Amino acid sequence: MGVFCANETVYPSVGTGLLLVCNISIPDSNIIYPTWWGPPNLTKYNAIFGQFNPNLGEKINRINWTENKIDLKLVSVTFKDAGLYKCEALFQEKTYSYEIGVTVKGKFKYISKLEMFLLKILFFLPSLIGASE
Repeated sequence: MGVFCANETVYPSVGTGLLLVCNISIPDSNIIYPTWWGPPNLTKYNAIFGQFNPNLGEKINRINWTENKIDLKLVSVTFKDAGLYKCEALFQEKTYSYEIGVTVKGKFKYISKLEMFLLKILFFLPSLIGASE
């Protein structure tokens, strides 16, 4: 994924949960359900009263509001979730926004010494067999 011009960048691993915190500070306001945008192509995620955009496809089943009705939580992160997220709220004719870059990391499998030994045998075995002929 590319470089983001975001307020912060987070690095969740595939399959983990992700909390997207909308760190906008609006004095003397009680904003709930800010507008969220995100991948792909900064798609609008929600409409009035926090209803999620049906065009989100399968992501609509993995995304939800937190208790404060400001932040979003995403379960079982995939590589398709990588990109730029933006929350936005309008208060007294001024727009407040906060951007979060998400770079999804793959999961790595630990290889034991025995597995490494077997991989080496499988890798070198063809050349050893060919050398003896």
